[in-house]
Amino acid sequence: MKGAGALKMMVAALCAGALALGGCGSSDTDDGDGGSGVDHTSVETGNTNWITFGRTQDRTHYLEAPDRLNPPLKQLWSFSDRVLIEFPPAIYDGVAYLADKYGNVRAIQLKDRKILWDIQKDKRNVGPPSDTTAPFYYKGRVYVAFMGGNLVALDAKTGEVVWKRDLQSHLESSPVISGGTLYIGSDKAELHAIDPADGKEKWTFDAHRPIKSSPSVSGGRVFFGNYSGIMYSLDAKTGKVDWRTNTTVVAPGGDGGFYSSPAIGFGNVYAGRDDGTVYAFDQKTGKVSWSFRTSGDVYGSPAVGQVKGTPPTVYIGSYDSNLYALNAKTGKQEWKYRVGGPVPGTATVIGHTVYTSNFKTAESIGIDVLTHKKTFSFPSPGYTPMVSDGRNLYLVGYFSFHGFEPK
Repeated sequence: MKGAGALKMMVAALCAGALALGGCGSSDTDDGDGGSGVDHTSVETGNTNWITFGRTQDRTHYLEAPDRLNPPLKQLWSFSDRVLIEFPPAIYDGVAYLADKYGNVRAIQLKDRKILWDIQKDKRNVGPPSDTTAPFYYKGRVYVAFMGGNLVALDAKTGEVVWKRDLQSHLESSPVISGGTLYIGSDKAELHAIDPADGKEKWTFDAHRPIKSSPSVSGGRVFFGNYSGIMYSLDAKTGKVDWRTNTTVVAPGGDGGFYSSPAIGFGNVYAGRDDGTVYAFDQKTGKVSWSFRTSGDVYGSPAVGQVKGTPPTVYIGSYDSNLYALNAKTGKQEWKYRVGGPVPGTATVIGHTVYTSNFKTAESIGIDVLTHKKTFSFPSPGYTPMVSDGRNLYLVGYFSFHGFEPK
């Protein structure tokens, strides 16, 4: 199977081409405040929170929203971080908590783009600089995992370090918090259950192979896949195994691993294996409900939801250059959209629009799930391109961050 390093190399090569076209970053001029061309004119923001990668603990990447939140969209502002932003920000109460490849975390007030705090400029001691995974907002704190091994809790108002813990492993998994416990996987094959108040360990589970996907939580269970193709369900309180399904020994077989993080919905656990196979596991038993084979690698996570006028649907991109819409109950392909290049990241569904991206064409796009036609395009590709606060939409490019409002 391909490793995460190979994935990054493929994307870097694609983005190099995109940079030549001017698509991976902002072309605005520096305004001296750490952003590029940021207009500080105040705008109204929404009251919907998008607290982590996937929006909520079940990581559906779906926001049911009124028709007005769909394209056409008007760009409000742009912010350039100048380095890779792999994950979308956590948004809570009008503030976006944005983390980047160089290990910087900022709190950006969305109404005027004022930077409330910046851990590098404020010289917060979070350990050696390294990539970060997706931030998680919880009860006045922002939790961030650094790929070098540190898991850090920051005060959401000040950016002060509340606690820091070295998990002594490479971290590609993003934290999730539910029921007063933080869960995160590591390349040492451990799933950690940690007290978010003080960083102390509650229990640890040995998954035998690296955990690169991010755990999801629903119904008192923690779901995650390891990099040898096993999907797990654990009791969230004790870490006891409810079920484990080794996809390499059940139909359709294969030897891929899970880089994709599971999404929970409609009685199933959905995830894509990196060899291009998309799975639905029965949430209670772990039995494979269905599988679907794409023609390319799958590294992104599925988005799952039911837009009015459509069946329950799984949306997932593949390196075969397609975005697939699969029936969440049966796995049948409802439709697919040719995006023009490999899809490295995760789709999001806001209202009746699904957003995806690719670096070959150097654009992020929106597709109407009712008509299957492209209704939005912007020359800034990213891994998880669009999130929302319920009033405005926020596009995360390769190293830029853009605000939009419905026209």
